[in-house]
Amino acid sequence: MDQAVALPSAARSAALFGFPPADLISPDAEAARRHTIEWLSRYGVFPGDASVAEYDALRFDLLAAYFYPGETGADLALGNDLCGWYFVFDDQFDGELGCRPGEVSRLLDPIVQVTREAGEPAGHAPEGPLVESFRDLWRRIHEGRPRVWRDRFRHHWMEYLTSYHREALDRTRSRPRSVEAVVALRRHSIGVQPCLDLNERFGGYTLPDALHGGFPLAQMREATDDVVVFTNDIVSLGKELAAGDVHNSVIVQRELSGGTLEEAVRHIAGLADSRYRWFEETAARLPALLAGTGAETRLHVGHYVDGMRNVMRGNLAWSFLTARYDERGIAAVSSGRQRPWAGLGACAVPMSGRPLP
Repeated sequence: MDQAVALPSAARSAALFGFPPADLISPDAEAARRHTIEWLSRYGVFPGDASVAEYDALRFDLLAAYFYPGETGADLALGNDLCGWYFVFDDQFDGELGCRPGEVSRLLDPIVQVTREAGEPAGHAPEGPLVESFRDLWRRIHEGRPRVWRDRFRHHWMEYLTSYHREALDRTRSRPRSVEAVVALRRHSIGVQPCLDLNERFGGYTLPDALHGGFPLAQMREATDDVVVFTNDIVSLGKELAAGDVHNSVIVQRELSGGTLEEAVRHIAGLADSRYRWFEETAARLPALLAGTGAETRLHVGHYVDGMRNVMRGNLAWSFLTARYDERGIAAVSSGRQRPWAGLGACAVPMSGRPLP
């Protein structure tokens, strides 16, 4: 049997990874599930009942419930809206659009413009499901947050959004030259940092910039990115081989090493394990590293570190449950097929002449 066909079930085995999947989950996952489907439907994201069912099988509500196991009600619903929007947006780039940097820029431009708005513009013309749902999400997430947090959140969003343009440029040129090069880009396109930012929002605190961006939290956030990237590259390998994408560390590792897919998968799983071990070793040193800070700050840092751990382990747990990476997920992008919501970018209103940043 061809490796690309045999791989998905093997790649989804927890035995590949040396760290455990999440065992904590919010009790409000089902309510969040219903909320986000209704929210996206209200903005016209789904063209019909069949597309709702296809989206529902992906179970992003479980991903959010693993990411934020201590959250319920409106907070978990907001986290699930973010996860749902992320993946709907990401699916816009699986086809030909993802190979056309100019069109990617035109799709990104109105989204970027929303991040510049002080509030919802009065009487603005409708700009399509992606932009309108993002504007609502952006407004709700920012409500009541201090400027330092909002600036940091926007910075992370800009890194995420502009990564799509960089990936499109890559597809028009040569393939990524190394695992390190593809991971450096995937750290932004994976979208982990804005998800981590929500931990501060839900916890009602804002870490000082010097602490958030200094040692060791900056390095721990990067390790969180890497673990999620490596995990995702393994579990999504069958899907990305079917779609012909190259932004996958397993694919790059196989090309560079000349070995088999199984060997490349195990190599990348080893990198994920190494980064997770470093994270936990550093987390154990935090009391000594933060000895000079106040008790409240140490409490907030502990909550934030738990949030990073929840994202790494939650992503692994969800990957075993979602239809996104199993045979159904592969079929959804095979032979040129795209998700039913993949054409929403055509509804966005171009705003030419604006630079992405």
